[in-house]
Amino acid sequence: MLTEPECHIEKMKLLRFAATFVWADLELAPHEETFMLALAKELAVDAVAARSVLSRPPRPDDVDPTRIHPALAARVRDVALRAIAADGRVDEQEMELWDLLDELLPQ
Repeated sequence: MLTEPECHIEKMKLLRFAATFVWADLELAPHEETFMLALAKELAVDAVAARSVLSRPPRPDDVDPTRIHPALAARVRDVALRAIAADGRVDEQEMELWDLLDELLPQ
């Protein structure tokens, strides 16, 4: 079982992975911001932390799929797909990122 700080770290990882996809086209649409704030609420992450994740695209070191624990991989895939769909359209960059993420995450 994860400790509270470990749980918070895992939740922030999920938010950062989702942020990677909402920032894939280098702009944050209103629907994407709404999605991210709803995801933060779903994960019980406060809005201040969520907005800090949204302030800029995540750094590559913050979203390294090879560092994800296998137990969290399915959840990362889920939030990534939800982030892709958040603005109602799927960009080629988003799908390229998805393919790479899916390939690098533990099965």
